[in-house]
Amino acid sequence: MARTKADIRTTYDRIAESYAARRRVPWPEVRSFIDSLPRGSRVLDLGAGHGRHATILADRGHRAVALDFSRRLLLIGRADEPRKGDSPIIDWVGGEATKLPFRNASFDASLCIAVLHHLPLESDRLAALAEIQRVLRRRAPVLVSVWAREQPRFQSRPAASAVDGDVEVPWTMPDKTVVPRFYHLFQKGELERLIIGSGLHGERFFSGAGNWFAQARSNG
Repeated sequence: MARTKADIRTTYDRIAESYAARRRVPWPEVRSFIDSLPRGSRVLDLGAGHGRHATILADRGHRAVALDFSRRLLLIGRADEPRKGDSPIIDWVGGEATKLPFRNASFDASLCIAVLHHLPLESDRLAALAEIQRVLRRRAPVLVSVWAREQPRFQSRPAASAVDGDVEVPWTMPDKTVVPRFYHLFQKGELERLIIGSGLHGERFFSGAGNWFAQARSNG
């Protein structure tokens, strides 16, 4: 199942409006992490999409930087963003998770929610985590989530898909058109291995609602 980052970007540009309409409520795990941060933190929301988490960050008084590779999702987020007068409260940035356009040690915290499983190669996933490690200040926290391979809906998939964890998951558009989305499903222990390999210090690994979560810190 060959996919490139360009293919995946095209998919999200295509489904952007319907995706943004259906993805509004942050998960409790993300809210809990955001609420644990000192007020006024500069926080990177990596793979922010239309900003459902960046908006919560801004509401809590943080300086949110929302980065995504889908221009259309960023445009939706910017158009819907609450404002203070004429000034935006979220910094919207187009960019790649594997090559962040930020200086070393320039963030107090980061989110990486439902991002790594869309990167087609293990080297990409490791590079994205290494970039988070690079841009975080010393001992700064990050919350990462990925889809778990152990979800019941994937247990009946063909054996070939189960070997490497790569699958296509359909997204149904309002006109009933079905658009396939690439996912790399993570097995237990796989996220921990990548966290260690990236140079981040893993503090807590847990599961919830079909996801694996990792809470880690920059070694700085």
